[in-house]
Amino acid sequence: MALSSSPSRRQGELGFATVLLAVAGLCFIKAAAYPGASGTYPKVLSILLGIGALLAILRALRQTDAESHVPLVTNPGRCLLGFAALAIYVGAIDLLGYILPSFALVLLLPLLLGYRDLRMTLLSAAGGLSFILLVFAVILERPLPADLFDPVLEMLR
Repeated sequence: MALSSSPSRRQGELGFATVLLAVAGLCFIKAAAYPGASGTYPKVLSILLGIGALLAILRALRQTDAESHVPLVTNPGRCLLGFAALAIYVGAIDLLGYILPSFALVLLLPLLLGYRDLRMTLLSAAGGLSFILLVFAVILERPLPADLFDPVLEMLR
């Protein structure tokens, strides 16, 4: 069931890139107010974001007619379920911590998008979360949100 009023992929890319360009400009203006050299890094990131947005706009404008009429969303039901999963994920982090909701999200999103290799999805989820935990909890020693698995994480430190 495709929406007949769904914007084309070209319209979506142009809209998103325009928003990114506006965000880059606002961030650059904000960073200009930082004292001394502290605004240099945010300004450089803003410029890079703006360049990326301009490249995306140029790419979207160069699309052929055949490419420009492809709908942005071919399965709106799955798209809405994906956004609902993200909203539930954000709320679940406060209740359950980081690990369990993140693992559930990484398992759910590929299934919503039609990927059916559960073994690879499980391996990717475990590997990705292990890498994040290794970097933030062990190497950088940055606190993660309070979690059900805090006793296990304490053993890693």
